[in-house]
Amino acid sequence: MVVSKLSFLGLVKRANALVTGARLMEGIRNQSVYCVLITSIASSRTQKQLLDKCTFYKIPVIEGIDQNELASYIADNPVAIGITNAQMASKILQEMR
Repeated sequence: MVVSKLSFLGLVKRANALVTGARLMEGIRNQSVYCVLITSIASSRTQKQLLDKCTFYKIPVIEGIDQNELASYIADNPVAIGITNAQMASKILQEMR
C-alpha cells in the first residue's frame, strides 16, 4: 500500500491546525503559522505574496503541491494552507524533504 506524504494532513485538519485564505496571511504576520504549503495552481501573484511574507518571517514553504491530492486529504480546495501546530509542521516538513 502506497501512502502519500500528504496523508498526515487529514490528521492536521482534524486537529484544527490548518488555516487558509485571509487567516493564512494573518497567521504568517502573527507568526502563528509554522509551515506553508502552496499548490501548483496558485497564481504567480499569490505565490509571490506568500513567498515574500514567509521569507520575511522565516517560515518554511513547500511549493508545487498537487491540488487534487491536497483536496483529497483535507476535503477543501485552497491554493495554499498554513499549519499552526509546530510539531505537525515539523512532521510535514520531514515527510516532504
